[in-house]
Amino acid sequence: MRPLVVLPLLILLSRPAEACSICGCDPSGGTLGLDRPNQGDVRLAVEDRYLQKESGTVEEASREGEREDRLNLRVAYAPPVPRLSFQLEVPIYAWKAHYGVDGALDDTTRGLSDVMLTGRYEVLRLGGLEPRHTVALTATVKAPTGNNSHLATADGGIYDEHKQIGTGTWDGIGGVWYTFGDFPTVGYAGVSARINGTNSRGNHYGNALFGTLGVRRTFLESRSLYLALDVQGRNAGKDTTPSDGYDENSGGFITYLTGTAGYALTHQLLLRGTLQVPVVTALNGAQTEHPVAFLALTYDLTL
Repeated sequence: MRPLVVLPLLILLSRPAEACSICGCDPSGGTLGLDRPNQGDVRLAVEDRYLQKESGTVEEASREGEREDRLNLRVAYAPPVPRLSFQLEVPIYAWKAHYGVDGALDDTTRGLSDVMLTGRYEVLRLGGLEPRHTVALTATVKAPTGNNSHLATADGGIYDEHKQIGTGTWDGIGGVWYTFGDFPTVGYAGVSARINGTNSRGNHYGNALFGTLGVRRTFLESRSLYLALDVQGRNAGKDTTPSDGYDENSGGFITYLTGTAGYALTHQLLLRGTLQVPVVTALNGAQTEHPVAFLALTYDLTL
């Protein structure tokens, strides 16, 4: 196993929400099929991720911001079946702070979020032990394990979906990913679709289609440093509200240019930083995008 690759994620995952930076999508959360456990191995990972994001404008009274510290616990396993692997992800919020239109803190919550189980199967591998060409199919089920009934004091008895740590829904994600390996450079591309359920209050986040095209290169003799550049597009439908109408300030199309730098402090400890910048937007209603930054520290252990 190359020492650089210490993230065991199988696919780019995010919790359901509309097409805006407030949704919490981490574009660098997964390695898009670049890495998986060896056959018969179990991999354990603990990641602490700090995130700051903002969307909307003060003038249109749509501004909201979020800061969070989220702990991700992951177990990845490749059974004695060639090309097949699974991953269980358990996200836990150490804290999630929400900021209102005036920029002031109006709510803080914490606890278990929605657990996700992903299966990955490589339908094509060409090029030996380190294949140059890999095509993988992925399928994810997200369970409603996170609290979706948090009522913030500042909201006067009305539930704000963005202040919940769980969506209250069963959701599914399916995707296909292609990677081209010519170490120290790797190229990757993928598309995925997310189908969301409806929670007990009748809120349904718009279904979404994602596309990613990127390249990653390893540097230094130790291969401990990598840089990645991605172009990521997302097209999401409008949210359905409890009154069976559409939220006109949700959904739409957006394209991000994303840069990521990762440095392996040890063979098991990786420091990763990401900057996600919107470059093309066609969002519905009063939505304004801003750059989003991610910082993560991951510890990985192979059993």
